Amino acid sequence: MSLAAPARLSSSARTERAPGAPAPTPARTERASGTPGRIAAGRLVVWCVSIAGLLMVAAVARAQPPRAVADPGLAEASRALAAGDAERAFVLGTDYLKRHPGDVRSQVLLVRVHLERDEWDDAYRMADRAARAHPADVDVLYYLGLVTRRLAADQFQRLARMAPDSARLHQLQAEMLEAQERRADAEHEYAAALEARPDLLDALLGLGKLKRIRLACEEAIGLYDKAESVRPTFDAAYGLGVCHSYLQNDDMASKKFEQAVQRNPSAAVAWAGLGTSLVKLRRTAEGIAKLQRAIALEPGMYDAHYMLGMAYQASGDAVRAQDAFRRAEQLRGGR
Repeated sequence: MSLAAPARLSSSARTERAPGAPAPTPARTERASGTPGRIAAGRLVVWCVSIAGLLMVAAVARAQPPRAVADPGLAEASRALAAGDAERAFVLGTDYLKRHPGDVRSQVLLVRVHLERDEWDDAYRMADRAARAHPADVDVLYYLGLVTRRLAADQFQRLARMAPDSARLHQLQAEMLEAQERRADAEHEYAAALEARPDLLDALLGLGKLKRIRLACEEAIGLYDKAESVRPTFDAAYGLGVCHSYLQNDDMASKKFEQAVQRNPSAAVAWAGLGTSLVKLRRTAEGIAKLQRAIALEPGMYDAHYMLGMAYQASGDAVRAQDAFRRAEQLRGGR
């Protein structure tokens, strides 16, 4: 390696100095001009440094372990599955998973292999294992949902074959129809379930809710009362509170909402219903406390903020009333 010598300076450049500056000494003049001996020494230093750097890089390279060769097993398993050879894909994927325990890609591939082989139970076990180890993996969750949906459908069909007119079958059909927003058909199926088994709690609560939603509150109250006689639940107490409130029976509504919050203290809707009923009964201070509890549990509840504004207004606290109304408007506007 060579180093180009600096350009030679002219005599005028070597001796030029600022006005008033002291004349350069011989030593300074020698450093400014750059003698041949010093240039050679500089080249030698640069060469030595370069050689030392190369030796250091070589030493580091020798000290590093060789890079591991990528394991081709998973790629081969994927190609086998794509080619329709599920058996080979299973063997390769299983071997790869043994070499790389917990590898999510191989677990997903094995789920797909089981699906290709129509082994739904095995697919579920592998998908469930993968989901426990990788709960946020999108592919794992997709295949777990796919498998569980198929298994649930199989069980439903099995129930339909074993007990085609059973109460549970009608209940399941009602729940599926309700999920599809086909509420009239869902009511019909819930009614069929109760005809087969009049004390079926889930059907009583389900039909009661559908009737409450369409404000057939007298019918809903009868269903909820019957459900309470089977077993007291939050759903029945809350539904009764809503229905009695709609029918302007605020004293009974407050009692039912009180039961609801006792059964589920974290239910903000029940606290809001209780607070509203108490305000309507002119028990304003109590109502404000309950509404504040609802808002603490669910700050984005529009109804609770609005009713709190009404309660503050009834108590003569105009400033807090306006704050509550303003927040309610913000929530209604999506801000």
